[in-house]
Amino acid sequence: MHEKGNAMKLDGGLVWRDANAMVTANREVLAVLAGVFFLLPSLAFSLFMPQPEPPAGADVKQLMAMMREFYVGAAPWFLGMTLIQTVGQVAVLALLARAGQATVGEALREGLAGLLPFLAVQILLVMVASLALGMAIALGGISGSPVVAGVLVGVLVALGIWVGLRMMLTLPVIAVERKRNPFEVIRRSWQLTRENAGRILLYVALLAIAVFFIIAVAGAMIGIVLALVAGPQAAQIANAVVGAVVGAIFSLYLVASLSAIHRQLGGSAAPEETFS
Repeated sequence: MHEKGNAMKLDGGLVWRDANAMVTANREVLAVLAGVFFLLPSLAFSLFMPQPEPPAGADVKQLMAMMREFYVGAAPWFLGMTLIQTVGQVAVLALLARAGQATVGEALREGLAGLLPFLAVQILLVMVASLALGMAIALGGISGSPVVAGVLVGVLVALGIWVGLRMMLTLPVIAVERKRNPFEVIRRSWQLTRENAGRILLYVALLAIAVFFIIAVAGAMIGIVLALVAGPQAAQIANAVVGAVVGAIFSLYLVASLSAIHRQLGGSAAPEETFS
């Protein structure tokens, strides 16, 4: 696909200021949406599907088998959580894009309407990724060299990360621009993120590092206190709650950041009104 003109350069500082302003100005309704669609599913997953504790002295094969069994069993829960959170993300994006012009109910309908296009996009991307992986494995097998196979897999992983960054705006395209054709959604996200994959990666990485640090520090402090006062089970529940709360805040700010990135790269002005 040929694209004319110079791509707009993403300003990460401006993205954060816009995202923070949107969340702050509309914190009441966003807190409700984040609680319902981000916090509760994540907390339920953490409490009902806790990751298994590795036994003492377990080797790598045992650990891999244990984790594989866990993820296979947790797959239906994880899928359900992903679907619920996707509806919430599209709803939040719709509200942020049409502040003062859309009710919460209308935004939720937008979230449900955007679920199928998003799933179609993900299916297409998974099909392409599976095909690429199969080709890489076949080429590695033909070469007969573990080094060649490792290089091919490494290149494929790097390419997958780059493509994932180029697809970061699929949700805003669905929610804000109301595009429903998955091919058009992919094309539009690819167009908007041109020459900005590195900037998007840096922004998301910094946000994720900050959240990870908060979860680690808060979880450790609360866990130590509760372990001493109420026992290890209470500490485990507290850690799950802290992780879910901070994770919900991270999800909310990430969605607001996607809205700000889409607005900046798409050349749209930020709405100044808050939700009614």
